[in-house]
Amino acid sequence: MGLDLCWATPVEWVERIAPHEHALLSDHAHCELKAAAMGQVLIAKNPEYPALVQAITPMVIEEMEHFAVVHAELSARGGQLGEQAPSPYADGLHRGSSEGRTSMLLDRLLIAHLIEGRSLERLNLLSHHHPDEQLRVFFHGFCASEAQHRALFLGLAEEFFGPAAGLRLEYLTGLESRVLEGLSFAPRVHSGLG
Repeated sequence: MGLDLCWATPVEWVERIAPHEHALLSDHAHCELKAAAMGQVLIAKNPEYPALVQAITPMVIEEMEHFAVVHAELSARGGQLGEQAPSPYADGLHRGSSEGRTSMLLDRLLIAHLIEGRSLERLNLLSHHHPDEQLRVFFHGFCASEAQHRALFLGLAEEFFGPAAGLRLEYLTGLESRVLEGLSFAPRVHSGLG
């Protein structure tokens, strides 16, 4: 897929997560909520960047629309939204990124770029390999916007920070791989295989 990720998720992840349909959809819904919340934080903490505010506002709205779509699918399949749990994946990225940090905004943009990239990779895998054909189509429906959001965050990082964005992305991409490889398997979009 041309994603700048150091570690590619194997198809085995889909095979392991497929039996946990309700838990996966609940986690997917919470991922959409967290993405909307993260966008709001970026806007609230960086109002001096009007280009950021303008670019991220529609994304926040879209993430909430995605939440509604995933929640409706979960309900239609007899599932119920679970309580939101902390994400060991996102927490690991944010904790690990403190090393060498020169700008909180740069790191937030690049971490958002990496999370959207990993989400895209996982949803793409589900859209090709999930045993339920309807869910394959369902997950495919999110791939284009994940790709757009991924590009949006990287574009903003490059616009505001120039070549420093690429240098920092190299470090954070390696961190992302290490965090994910260290995680246990769970019925979550961003789980490991351990």
